[in-house]
Amino acid sequence: MAEKIQQIEYNYLAPDTVNELFESISFLKKLKPNNEGTAQVQGWENSKRITQLLKVPQAITIFTQLIEYYGVIEIFNHLQQNKYTSFDALKKSLSAKIERSSWLNIGGQLIQKNEIEKLKNSIKSGKVKTWDALHDVYRHQGEKYGNDKLNHAYTSLLEILNITPKQFTPTLFKELLLTALKTKEWMCKGIYDSRAKDYTNPFRKMIYETNTEMNNVIGKLEDNSFIQEQLGQLDEFKKQIKAAIKKMKL
Repeated sequence: MAEKIQQIEYNYLAPDTVNELFESISFLKKLKPNNEGTAQVQGWENSKRITQLLKVPQAITIFTQLIEYYGVIEIFNHLQQNKYTSFDALKKSLSAKIERSSWLNIGGQLIQKNEIEKLKNSIKSGKVKTWDALHDVYRHQGEKYGNDKLNHAYTSLLEILNITPKQFTPTLFKELLLTALKTKEWMCKGIYDSRAKDYTNPFRKMIYETNTEMNNVIGKLEDNSFIQEQLGQLDEFKKQIKAAIKKMKL
């Protein structure tokens, strides 16, 4: 019987993608966009032609918001799982490390780069020389992934805000929670607006004789299961944040 031992990451905001967002911000900040936010670069697309990057300032802003959102959500999930009743208890549970770690995607399982280097050296030295031993390493890394991800999220949050752990205060945490809620609302609106295009685009509507026929085939926009799921998560997130702020007296 097959045994699933890998801790597969499915979230679009994970340590490896967040690190890529940091790299993207660093790159974009080196560009000199015009008044319309467009910058020109060369050496892309395996071509010598000039490539235009649109909405550079907007991209920096959104990437920054996503990193902040990732950090806050992971800390908030940690808070919910452990049911801390005070900010001090929450903060003491967070790692004091200030260096953001590098990660690698190993067949869908995210593992810190330094741990992979240790594994490679162990294989070369003969310390790990069987498949069972290798699987044990995967299993162990999967068990500690949640805590490693939390540490990465916290250090990412401190870095993107350009603050020290000392500056992570109850007042700031409350502000970050409310900002995360606004980001979630923005995401839900974007999902709705994107799906709504299927109901308003003339090229999509032209294959149906009436709106009633279209709704019978693809369903009503307001009944879309994914939209309803996201709105449900948003409503629950609002309740959880309100309860946490009250409980921790933020």
